[in-house]
Amino acid sequence: MSASNASPVPKKEKRRTRRWLVIVLGITFAFVAYAFSVQATEVDLSQIKDETRREQLFRILRALAHPDLVQFDTEDILVNFDLYVPCSDGPTENDLIEPYIVVTPPCGNPGDTVRVEGYGFQPETSAGLDFVPDSDFPITLTLARFDTDADGLFTVDVELPARESDSPQQIQARTKTEVGSWTNRVSVWTDANANGVEDDGIIPPSAEIVIDVTTGRVQSIGAVALVDAEDNPVQFISFGNENIPRSGPAQGEIPFVVGADLQQTFAGDVTGNSSEIVLSSTDLAAETPQVTISGDPGTDLSEWEVVVYDTTELNRFDRTPVGDLFALSPRLSENALSTWDKIIETVALAFLATTVGTLLAIPLSFMAARNLMRDISTPVTNLSLNLLAIPAGLLGGAALAGWASDIADLFVDNWLLLLAGVILIPAAILYAVRWAIPEVEDEPPSTRIKATRGGVLGVAAFAGTIVMYLLSELSMNVGGWLADHLGVFAFLGRFISTIGELLAAILVVIAALLGAGVLANLAGRLGYSLRTRLPAGVVRTINLPLAAAAGGAVAVIIGAVIEWFYEIGNPTRTFWIPLIIGAVIGLGLAIRAYSKESVSVGLVIYYAARTLFNTLRSIEPLVMGIVFVVWVGFGPFAGSLALALHTTAALAKLYSEQVESISAGPLEAVRATGATRLQTVVYAVVPQIVPPYISFTMYRWDINVRMSTIIGFVGGGGIGFLLQQNINLLQYRAAAAQMLAIAIVVASMDYISARLRERLV
Repeated sequence: MSASNASPVPKKEKRRTRRWLVIVLGITFAFVAYAFSVQATEVDLSQIKDETRREQLFRILRALAHPDLVQFDTEDILVNFDLYVPCSDGPTENDLIEPYIVVTPPCGNPGDTVRVEGYGFQPETSAGLDFVPDSDFPITLTLARFDTDADGLFTVDVELPARESDSPQQIQARTKTEVGSWTNRVSVWTDANANGVEDDGIIPPSAEIVIDVTTGRVQSIGAVALVDAEDNPVQFISFGNENIPRSGPAQGEIPFVVGADLQQTFAGDVTGNSSEIVLSSTDLAAETPQVTISGDPGTDLSEWEVVVYDTTELNRFDRTPVGDLFALSPRLSENALSTWDKIIETVALAFLATTVGTLLAIPLSFMAARNLMRDISTPVTNLSLNLLAIPAGLLGGAALAGWASDIADLFVDNWLLLLAGVILIPAAILYAVRWAIPEVEDEPPSTRIKATRGGVLGVAAFAGTIVMYLLSELSMNVGGWLADHLGVFAFLGRFISTIGELLAAILVVIAALLGAGVLANLAGRLGYSLRTRLPAGVVRTINLPLAAAAGGAVAVIIGAVIEWFYEIGNPTRTFWIPLIIGAVIGLGLAIRAYSKESVSVGLVIYYAARTLFNTLRSIEPLVMGIVFVVWVGFGPFAGSLALALHTTAALAKLYSEQVESISAGPLEAVRATGATRLQTVVYAVVPQIVPPYISFTMYRWDINVRMSTIIGFVGGGGIGFLLQQNINLLQYRAAAAQMLAIAIVVASMDYISARLRERLV
């Protein structure tokens, strides 16, 4: 009894000892792991004591705390103090009218140190201190830079330069003051065309504007362009040559040659203006060249420019605004306006990427759901025929799309033919489809009638492809016309035109997929016919060569892809060897499944889809952005494509995992009714996944807004490009405005998406 009572004590001690040992080992492991991580990340805290780094850090933090959102115009303030170098008996008193400076002592010898004190300056601003010597030329010598305090005062000690004179010389404080306030905004004029006159750019009652053109980079004027507010050349006149500009707004334009000295007048209609604008000149060889712009009084050319080109190859040019710049001070800065434009672009970029990615991810997610794919099987005969039919269908559909495009080109040059094709061909297609697919049949159709109907449907599909090309051309033409006439709503016309371009671009893909679907369907029917009409042994025997041919075809396609990527240039390696290996693998699979009626293909599709999604998700959108920038050029379109591809992979995985977690009861109930696979998905799967799909989609839009800021770093559009540019230029105040906009948008998106999820999910 005593032995049995004593036995539990050692076990408790062992457990306690083991627990302490685990804790000690865990602490030791954590210590070693963190020590190694600190070494690997090269942690060096001694750098934070560096005074230079501190000053740079404080400067950046202060700049970030003052985002460049508001722009004040400024005017210069020069405050002088007369002093003698060396000292003399002349007067040294100055008027103490604020702002003013006092120099102590009021004179001195070269090299002496004097104290300069300033009063009444603008608080907390930077300014400069100069020495203005007695000289026949306007010379200023920089003495120091200073910052005023909160009361507008400053004190600085400076050394007098070696500039002796019997006449009084000056110490001058240079500072600027802001013009206007938000309660009293002031109109500020900038002489943009440097003629000393306030020009508003509106044609006066005299019906002409005379412009003194700038020729700083142009040695001899050879051509003149009149450029509108959108930087489009309205008129382009040249004399003495027919060279085409190699740069500038008139790049690639063919000049209108008028003679030796541009004394003739060339008139042209101006887009967006009811009046006719005339550009002319009397003497471009004068010391101050002038051009005359004539037109109806009141025509607004305030944002237009006159661009002059040199006589060599028209590769150098200078710009002169027609009107001066008038602006209110203060106002939103150019950086704030650019930030607003780019943040809107960023949100739109993320919206398009999320929409496209969602539309692609929804159907693909069902292919990556294990519970839906594991039961999918197909007879070896059907599988082999499908593997042979799908590539042929892809090629055939693409070829038919090319032929349809060639036929559609016969209609596009004539509006009447185009409209007739869009109206009459669909009517003929509708009639053909009704004949080929009657609603009621008195007796089963014969084989000949079935073949005829199939041929008619094929012709109707081909004609439908032609109609789609015609519709894309019509959409582009109508959209272009609307874009030219809708003014501020021109984006609607451009959207219609873009839809036409997109339709024309994807028609080949659609036709190829439809061709593959049609041939796969025919192959499935052929396989069903063989299995029902032939003995099982014969079917199994036929499966062997069919499987070998299918395996060889798949392997050849893989070899062609490898050849395209790596350019091996050896048909033996990329065609014959893959063909033999694929045929052997296909034959082996057919032998293995010789006694089976069907083989499971669902899991193969499942693992292939999961592998593809994981691969795409592992590639950063930044890398995808680089690829798409090379393909479609810099801009938000490249960023949209990169984010759309990454969104498709990410959402497809999330959606598929949600499908895998649905309740199996409704799925089994619908299957028990004999429903098809599509009906099972529609009635048993979709009702269970709508709320989480909406939640994932909104969350992904939030993610895309944040990711689109990074896409811009590689030229993918959005605010990221502007942010990177300002950081590279060390413009931290401008960058702070972009960072503030990003923070506001992300916070707003998070709030909006949370509220929508509460209502919809």
